[in-house]
Amino acid sequence: MNSIDEKANRILKALLGTDELVQRWWSSPNRAFDMQLPDDLWHTNSGRTKVYKYLLDQMESPH
Repeated sequence: MNSIDEKANRILKALLGTDELVQRWWSSPNRAFDMQLPDDLWHTNSGRTKVYKYLLDQMESPH
């Protein structure tokens, strides 16, 4: 079974299109997280939940 890390990266690749943009997303301040880096949040229990929920919401929202 795939880990949540792999699932998150697959969602991001579907949204962003390239591995380079996925890596940039993880290491860039994000307004959705009060300008915190998603990667920093990912390494805490509550932050991981927040980031993963955000990614799922992005997959479901019509753009």
